[in-house]
Amino acid sequence: MDWISVKEQMPEPEVEVLVLTVNKSGHKIITTAIYEDGKVSTDDSIWIWYDLDFDYDEENDQYLIPVGWWEYRHFNPDEVYNCDIDLPVTHWMPLPIPPEEV
Repeated sequence: MDWISVKEQMPEPEVEVLVLTVNKSGHKIITTAIYEDGKVSTDDSIWIWYDLDFDYDEENDQYLIPVGWWEYRHFNPDEVYNCDIDLPVTHWMPLPIPPEEV
């Protein structure tokens, strides 16, 4: 599989993918993450969300997950389940298909 530029295409919201980001010193970071497009409510999400400043959709009486990339391995100093990635994500790719036997 090849890396996909975020300038060309974004992944489907809520789907875990590999992402590539680069910090200020040029170090590349690869981690798993999900993209949220700001249209998914906390009730409809397949992920657990708490302690965020959600956007409130008054018309539909629901809280929307803010737009952005979210992960829980590299950008979570307080061991929070979903943290926003505070560096620009440049590329992403689908996760490989796991083996059938475990």
